[in-house]
Amino acid sequence: MRHRRTLLALASLTALVLPLAVASPASAGGGSREEFRVLPYLQSPSESGIRVTWFTEDGEPGTLTVRGPGVQGSRTYHVGGTTQPELAYTDAERAEQIPGLDQGSWLRGPHNYKHTELVGGLRAGHRYQYTVRQGRSTVSGRFATAPSARNWNHLRLIAMSDSETEPRGRVQKREWAPGAGADGRPSAASGSAWDQVHGTTTLSGSQVLRYPLTEDEGLRRNLAAVQQRQPDAVLFTGDLVQGGGYQPGWDEFFRNTAGVNGNLLSSVPILPAFGNWESFGALNGGYGTPEDRTPVVRSRAKFHAYFDSPGNGTERYQDNYYRVDYGPVTILTLDSNNGEPDDAAANYAPEEKLTGREYTGPGTDTQENFTREQYERAGGDDIAAYNPGSVQWNWVERQLADARARGQAVLVQFHHVPYSSGEHGLPMNHALTSGQGGTPMRVYSPLFERYGVAAVISGHSEMFERSFVDSDGDGVGVHYYDVGVSGDGLRGVRREGSTLDSAPLEYNQYSRWTADQSEPERWTSGRDGEPRLVGGGKHYGHLEINVDRVRGDRNRTARITLTPVHLFPVLDQDLEVVRTERRTYDDEVVIDIGRRGTPVR
Repeated sequence: MRHRRTLLALASLTALVLPLAVASPASAGGGSREEFRVLPYLQSPSESGIRVTWFTEDGEPGTLTVRGPGVQGSRTYHVGGTTQPELAYTDAERAEQIPGLDQGSWLRGPHNYKHTELVGGLRAGHRYQYTVRQGRSTVSGRFATAPSARNWNHLRLIAMSDSETEPRGRVQKREWAPGAGADGRPSAASGSAWDQVHGTTTLSGSQVLRYPLTEDEGLRRNLAAVQQRQPDAVLFTGDLVQGGGYQPGWDEFFRNTAGVNGNLLSSVPILPAFGNWESFGALNGGYGTPEDRTPVVRSRAKFHAYFDSPGNGTERYQDNYYRVDYGPVTILTLDSNNGEPDDAAANYAPEEKLTGREYTGPGTDTQENFTREQYERAGGDDIAAYNPGSVQWNWVERQLADARARGQAVLVQFHHVPYSSGEHGLPMNHALTSGQGGTPMRVYSPLFERYGVAAVISGHSEMFERSFVDSDGDGVGVHYYDVGVSGDGLRGVRREGSTLDSAPLEYNQYSRWTADQSEPERWTSGRDGEPRLVGGGKHYGHLEINVDRVRGDRNRTARITLTPVHLFPVLDQDLEVVRTERRTYDDEVVIDIGRRGTPVR
């Protein structure tokens, strides 16, 4: 294993320049699509097939036609629509008003019908064309089956998190917490040039800039850059929407990924994970109350309605955690939302709470918002504990053992980042805890290191960060990523004090890189004397994972390269964003994989 530093200068020379405006695609590949509520999107890729899903508003049967190797002529499936009552709008959603948008302009029709087909019997590592006909509308697209572990040369994965879509994101520009090098920033004072163009706001008692892109623009630019890279699959490690129980949030997610604003998922399969926001009802009751957790049950039901993951052997926990093998790589998706025994910050008296960098253990629970007993009393039965001895834990250990026996490289994703310098990096018994800290997921670290997991990908703290854990000191450990910069907040590290000018807390001793502190903002003075950003800083982005076959080496079979990517906003003399550029941060990591599928030095 080795860590390779790349030069920003080189990255900017080879940057993919993306115009600010995003053209609405005609379809996934061609044709009209008026009768689709959600365009066809792909799930559950395997060597022999893939799942194709779409949504309509009338439920009339549609047809799916597949053409490609091993299919004589074509294969046609007649796919009926199944009503999804859990996706209906609530009265609160229909009555919602969002400043800057015409009331109700973001709402769709009242009905959601799901059409889904698991296409099987295909050949590994081949490309196929598909056409979906729904009434008078037609959408065409392409997909590829996963290659076999023996016959492959290259694959590319993208990891994203915390898109947290909502209609408000069309007009909302988030606070841009200052990081390293922020002394050269423009004035954040009310009435300043930046304030007049993009706005400013108050954060931790300080006036700060708002980011120059709306949440919606940031996500769409991010997705467009991903689509141009033609990945084999995209990992969405939780917090897809700003409230799993908020239907307009799901409408917005699919508008950007399988709809009028973008169609990445019509050609690239999604591997989603449950985040904490997928259990949140937003304006429909939040997390509910201890007496009534039905908002949480309804929220998680929406996730299950949209996504159908490979089976995990336990029908009760279907979609919560699952395995996908893609060529030489095994991807394990976990549900990190229910730790047991349940815990809460209120369980610790003020004099018992940790301060500063004190640490007594990771704790057992990643959230204090609801308990399993409360959830099940409200009618839910799908919430899976992750702790040792649980059904999910035992499943994970079996999958790791099987992947190791097969010589597979292993990637793991779940939402709550176990090692974080940010908002959710502190355990439940710390005075500064958010009540949703990811430290309890550290319980998996010895298991991951023992089985040679290459990287663990999470989100949650809405940062771009890499940590490295090598508990036995042999130089071969596990890289942990927070990739929570898809299109929502752009947070910085936790501070020692309550103000932004206090020193970083540095609670995460395993941190090796953050966009907030390791990539200083670089500003230069424009003709009018107003600073212009020319490089550095934290921006919306994603993690690109390239896996390449190594031939002629007795000790190495593959090389995994993990590259943090951001979409850099280029400003004109009036501080307006004229385009975004795909750039890479200076923290590219290369992991060489041995014949057992484990990282080697």
